Amino acid sequence: MMRRNTYLITVIGTLLLGLAFISCEDFDDETFELSAIDAAAIASIEDTLEIKLAMKSANILNDGSQIGIIVVGGGIGDTIIMPIDTATNVLEAVEIQTALVDAGIDPIGVNDTVYAVTIRSDSLCYQLFEASTGGDYVFYVAHFAALNIYGSTGEMVEMKTDEMSPELIAGLYELPGPVPTIKGRYEYTLSAGTYLFAIARLESTTSDNFRIAIRRD
Repeated sequence: MMRRNTYLITVIGTLLLGLAFISCEDFDDETFELSAIDAAAIASIEDTLEIKLAMKSANILNDGSQIGIIVVGGGIGDTIIMPIDTATNVLEAVEIQTALVDAGIDPIGVNDTVYAVTIRSDSLCYQLFEASTGGDYVFYVAHFAALNIYGSTGEMVEMKTDEMSPELIAGLYELPGPVPTIKGRYEYTLSAGTYLFAIARLESTTSDNFRIAIRRD
């Protein structure tokens, strides 16, 4: 009996040693690399260069005789009369997009330089976005925010993913500073065309100053 127990202990020990060796070998061989698109976003958000961007906030105008949209922001104040449901006073995304186009607002697009914008806590802000070609577009934001993309007919474009990979999170914590420089990563699959880009601060965000990097995957 003693010899049998010794044999079992030897076999179990050998198996455990083999498993430990395999597990360590797996960890040694597995490497994690930051993707080129995420690395470029980190570099642009950390860079001191920036493009000042004035987001627009849209509000319903009702002076008793007409209903329209007031487009305000960045020193521009234009009123564009639009057909809005007078029963509900609903301001639809397609009306906002049309108002920005009519006001002559140039769309933003993918750029190596980060966009710097001011977003107040009481504002839902809008801008036109131009997808030059079809494909995956990624929006990186330096603060917690809610972001939506709308098509030309006002339909909300489904987000592909808002997950941040472990590699991206690890890359952010390797940078100087106590906190990550990117708080949100939003990826969309878009066809070529002009879209309405909407962003709002979340309650957990106390800063007005946002930095947004846009990349084509």
